[in-house]
Amino acid sequence: MTTHSDPTVKHDALYLFEAYDSNPNGDPDNAGKPRTDLDTGHGLVSDVSIKRKVRDAIQFQIDEGILPAEHNRIFIRRGVALNAELEDAYDTLGLEKGKNVKGDSVAKAGSYMVENYFDVRMFGAVMSTGNASAGKITGPVTIGIARSLDPVLPIDLSITRTASTKEENKDNASQMGSKTVIPYGLYACRVHYQPTRNNQVTSVDLEALWSTLTNMFEVTRSAARPDVSVRNLFVFSHSNALGNAPARTLLDSIKITKTTDKEIPTTGADYTITPPVEGEVKPGVTFKQVL
Repeated sequence: MTTHSDPTVKHDALYLFEAYDSNPNGDPDNAGKPRTDLDTGHGLVSDVSIKRKVRDAIQFQIDEGILPAEHNRIFIRRGVALNAELEDAYDTLGLEKGKNVKGDSVAKAGSYMVENYFDVRMFGAVMSTGNASAGKITGPVTIGIARSLDPVLPIDLSITRTASTKEENKDNASQMGSKTVIPYGLYACRVHYQPTRNNQVTSVDLEALWSTLTNMFEVTRSAARPDVSVRNLFVFSHSNALGNAPARTLLDSIKITKTTDKEIPTTGADYTITPPVEGEVKPGVTFKQVL
């Protein structure tokens, strides 16, 4: 087991990814356009969006036989009713369902969900709906909102569709639409792992998390995100669960410098990234460049 996959100690990570001619995270309150900070113009990607891609990439690895389905199922996924998943847990454990289930049933169901679902084990979940409550689980992994290092400049593109939806319009089929992309943006996200007393996370789970963060954009591409990719993943590992140094101090030791006079960078070459030398960087803290 490597230091950065030890589930008994605290880990703080800096996750860098870049987008070219893509919409890394559409804002439903702004017609699906790329999320931006209206005050500063910086691009944003929500923590929910990042965790969605982790879940999808884990499910992809299960479907392809890369990860075993046992203990790695995904609770929150498209096309699946959450209450049905919870009822399956009750049925498997032989528990009685109802609006007022007993506390020990909730605890048993919660433990079952943590053991068998990767995303519940890592991120936690609220599972107190329906007739099969499994309570609320607080996961050890926290993923922050990703923010671009500099302002981004979204571009609106008009597009046309040459096929009509109605028979009567087939001779006048051209229909207008639009999409918005960011020419370039380098995004930084902070990821934290804080082990808990009843932690069921294993070293295999942590290895799967770090590995998935490095490749998840490769298996979740879409027309909106044709060119989003990971640039770096840096992990600081402490020698205990409490931690030996503040996370911000450690993560800020990774120097990211803009090397262009352009107000808005247009390529990854406009930045240099200087991490610490691998090994012990502070007493009780080890640094690892995963990617």
